[in-house]
Amino acid sequence: MAVKAETIRQAKKYLENKNLSIKVVKPRLFAKVSQEMGSSFDDLLETIQKELENGTADSSNQKTDQRL
Repeated sequence: MAVKAETIRQAKKYLENKNLSIKVVKPRLFAKVSQEMGSSFDDLLETIQKELENGTADSSNQKTDQRL
């Protein structure tokens, strides 16, 4: 699915306003993921931040499930 140039520009401006390096977070990719998820830039950034803070369910650094 193609992302419109205007959406990419909006993503770039959004990332710059949030003081995120566009070298690390690519505006085109950010816009594409936002579009495919059907979420706003704010929602996507919040989701990414939560995942980075908490880790994901299949993260290798989580404790194994030990039941008594």
